[in-house]
Amino acid sequence: MHLLKKIVRWSRSARAWCWRPYYRAYAKLRRVNAHPSVFFAGRPFFMCCEGASITLKEGVKLYSKPASNPVIGRACLSMYAMCPGARIILEKNVGASGVCLCAATEIIIGEGTMLGADCVITDTDFHLPEAGWTWDNSFKETSIPVRVGRGCFIGTRAIILKGVTLGDCVVVAAGAVVTRDVPAGHLAFGNPAQIRPLSGKWLRPEMAGSCQVPRP
Repeated sequence: MHLLKKIVRWSRSARAWCWRPYYRAYAKLRRVNAHPSVFFAGRPFFMCCEGASITLKEGVKLYSKPASNPVIGRACLSMYAMCPGARIILEKNVGASGVCLCAATEIIIGEGTMLGADCVITDTDFHLPEAGWTWDNSFKETSIPVRVGRGCFIGTRAIILKGVTLGDCVVVAAGAVVTRDVPAGHLAFGNPAQIRPLSGKWLRPEMAGSCQVPRP
């Protein structure tokens, strides 16, 4: 039985490695600038408008299937750069599981940040009301950039809305809805999110003296 488990684990790992060149080719086809070290578990979905950009830097890890994270509920991880000039940037060593990122202007995720399963980050309201009880597609008109600092942890199914800036070392609790800036070294929890200082054990030792709000 022990040998059988080893064989199963090895076969899954081998299958994942076989698919990675396909995921890289798919990312390139969708205008995604991905560093060679980017890790794919399952195929994500990318939509990058002409003139927009999605950048995945060194050591980024993208998990797009339930087998890679027990609380993933979405079909796959997705990133949308929806307007010309829009940018999504994942800095070094960012990890993301089944997340949805939608940018009409800019979303930047800082180095070492973890995006928990099914969280949503958007820099736009998407729609504005029109006459006749309809809604238009006002992606750009309602957009304000979102910036997430270094070493943050965004809990499962949290939502971060347009115009929010998170400082370094911020923790966003599961299910929180963040509508305003969160200072470095703080916890955001609830809907709408309340903000409290983190206790010392939650701050990374190497960053405890250097947490700051990211600059544009």
